Amino acid sequence: MISTNIKKCVLLFGFAMASGAIGVSAQEGTTNESAREKLLQETFQLLDKVESDAPGAHIDLVRIRERVMAIHQNPVVTGLQSIDSNPEILFSRQKDTHTKRLAKRVAFTDSVKGLRDQELRQRLHDSIINHKFYDYSEARRFVILQVDNYDSYTECVYTGKVVSARTMPDSKVMNIEHTWPQSKGATGVAKSDMHHLFPTDSVANSTRSSLCFGDVTKPTWEVGGSKCDGKRYEVRKENRGNTARAMFYFATCYDKSIGQPEEETLRRWNKEDPIDAKEKSRNERIEVIQGNRNPFIDNPEFIDQITDF
Repeated sequence: MISTNIKKCVLLFGFAMASGAIGVSAQEGTTNESAREKLLQETFQLLDKVESDAPGAHIDLVRIRERVMAIHQNPVVTGLQSIDSNPEILFSRQKDTHTKRLAKRVAFTDSVKGLRDQELRQRLHDSIINHKFYDYSEARRFVILQVDNYDSYTECVYTGKVVSARTMPDSKVMNIEHTWPQSKGATGVAKSDMHHLFPTDSVANSTRSSLCFGDVTKPTWEVGGSKCDGKRYEVRKENRGNTARAMFYFATCYDKSIGQPEEETLRRWNKEDPIDAKEKSRNERIEVIQGNRNPFIDNPEFIDQITDF
């Protein structure tokens, strides 16, 4: 009974909050946009709290998040008069539920058992390349306001700097890092791929620039555990594995190559900083929005089965 009531309340609350957001006109940089984003973030924060109290409701909560996000992006919804008689109508458009996605992942993993190197890499490429595309402005907002947003705060991947993200922070305060630099091929669809985009302090972002990742012994810049000597950029221990897996994802998805010295470093970083619950959650959040996952988070053993990225 408690679980049923929670489920019903969450469904109705998700609809109510999303509907409230619909009534607010969205113009980038205005007070109305701030109010709209605040409503959206409050919705997701409450959903996170409900999921913590009732983990068994995870599947329904994932579906609610998807619908709220869809309404937020396209605030023109018809047929709302039927919501009182059948709340499921509004929330039934997305058929690919968490359970179905999980079953598909298991089936895919079984289908590539025993594959290695280029054959495995090609199968992974085919499974992740056809994802939803958002322009860079949209992707940036998703990353800071949803994907890497915890209790209305977001953290720099390199320095650990935390800033308020109830609304979009100024880009001079918190920017977006392209783990795979734009100057090296992160253009077009790849520029907005959230699997390699992370919130980054603007100074740390410009310091990294398009430098290769590597160990730094004599840093000319060092903040929060990350270091740079003008030739290489070393990521702090807490996030070097995340960086490595993002790089392997990008190389696989967009048919890019990683230089041997950098690849050796990234393979080591992958081992030094294993996947944790937060990285798994991030993968889930991006899938809900973008429609694909980083397979090296789901199956880190794939990295060892590919000898050359």
